[in-house]
Amino acid sequence: MWQHWLNGILGLWVIVMALMGLQNMTTIVVTGAIISVVGFWGALQKST
Repeated sequence: MWQHWLNGILGLWVIVMALMGLQNMTTIVVTGAIISVVGFWGALQKST
């Protein structure tokens, strides 16, 4: 379960890195957003 939280945090980190002036900012922000959403969504799902 902690892996999902880690994925969400890494996704946010990708977004922050994009805002620090890296090239292809749009691609990096979209990728980070997708990673974050999927990671946090997985973390919030009840394990069965």
